[in-house]
Amino acid sequence: MVEKKIDYQKLSNELDNIVLALQADTLDVDEAMKQYERGLELVTQLETYLKTAENKITKLQARASE
Repeated sequence: MVEKKIDYQKLSNELDNIVLALQADTLDVDEAMKQYERGLELVTQLETYLKTAENKITKLQARASE
């Protein structure tokens, strides 16, 4: 299985754009729902990225204190 590299900044920017579009209240209901669903996917990916980074930092700190 090939692991896809996550670009945190790119995903974060996309999420910011979705939030701005939803706040502008200019989308029709169907597009707003699509954007909302995509936003939820992005949140999940970003949370996973941050959790992975946190785990790596914890491991590095544990190694450094050995």
